[in-house]
Amino acid sequence: MDLQLLARLVVGASAVSLLIVGLGVLAWEAKRSAGTPVRRDSGPLALVNFVGILGFVAVGLVSAVTLLGVLDPLPEPLDAIARLVGIAAVMAAGLLALWGLRSIGGAMSSQAEIRTDTRLVTTGAFGLVRHPLYLSIILIWAGASVALLSWFMAACTIVLVPLFVARSRLEERLLVDHFGDEYRRYAERVPMLVPWFHGR
Repeated sequence: MDLQLLARLVVGASAVSLLIVGLGVLAWEAKRSAGTPVRRDSGPLALVNFVGILGFVAVGLVSAVTLLGVLDPLPEPLDAIARLVGIAAVMAAGLLALWGLRSIGGAMSSQAEIRTDTRLVTTGAFGLVRHPLYLSIILIWAGASVALLSWFMAACTIVLVPLFVARSRLEERLLVDHFGDEYRRYAERVPMLVPWFHGR
């Protein structure tokens, strides 16, 4: 199979899957009986994860179907290597997202909030990085950029990274206020978004 076609199929299928999973999470959140929010951020950073997910659904689908913003193929074997690396990153992002959702379980919240039933999850994907679900969104954007050789998706990824770092820091302020030293010890042990990199 042509690797460009495979990349288009993987990115398109990932965009549709992300939409289905995202809607499923929102429906699950609406139906469950969660604790009352004690503190919630409603500023612009509260929307970053929605922008990352819905943006990928829209831009990923359009790019995969129309090749809008896609560069000409690279010389061989660079083209094949780039596309395979990108496809692997997209698939890894999907696996990381599923692992993260499984790890967080009932503590899942699409909002930056602390609820009366909020518990600190530090195992599973949360033992790799403190924000595995955000990392999965960044990784799917980056992987799709490389798989499709899309300059437009790469530009979007570059814009999204600092937004997700800011969103992570916002959530961590809420978590430190709520969990105190327990969260600080966790943050000292587990990196924020890049596995094995403990920079602040």
